[in-house]
Amino acid sequence: MERITSVPGSTYFYYPRLVCVVGVLDQAKETCNFAPVAWATPLSSAPPLYGVCLSPRTYTHKLVLQAGEFTINFMAHDDAGIVAAMGKLSGRLTDKVKELGLALDPPDALRTPTLARAYASAECLLVARHQLGDQTLFAGEVHSIRHRPEAFDEAGVLRPERVAPLLYLGAGRYLSADPASVVSPAGTG
Repeated sequence: MERITSVPGSTYFYYPRLVCVVGVLDQAKETCNFAPVAWATPLSSAPPLYGVCLSPRTYTHKLVLQAGEFTINFMAHDDAGIVAAMGKLSGRLTDKVKELGLALDPPDALRTPTLARAYASAECLLVARHQLGDQTLFAGEVHSIRHRPEAFDEAGVLRPERVAPLLYLGAGRYLSADPASVVSPAGTG
């Protein structure tokens, strides 16, 4: 099988990735801003830490620094249009909650609400930040998780036949996982 050499940045070789919508209070405007992020990952189980990478040029970056907390919201593939719209609108200029008619759930542990449409959300207290190249990695300690019970099995594993997770393919394109492609090693299924 032939392979070619490409320069960094010429392909989306690290995609597809699960989309995480970051929510953060905009105290000056008395609203909440939501922005889709593909560069996000769990960082630790004990304590539970989740990381999101944001460019310092973004409004969301500024708001996370001001608020000291953020939420992470995971959306189904059916919500790709809403998530794409969140990414195209600027929170500096637009109240995305009003513009997109976003329903919010009140926070359980911190101050930032979560998206009611999300199949899973978590409230994160900012505990560290690291400048890495052109991104800032924000590490948040998870204080509360809210999810749809039908979205996960008894082991806590996502049920893609019930909730098709939204994945980002790159270049403004989204896809979802095919539940028929799930493979369970012998004896785990």
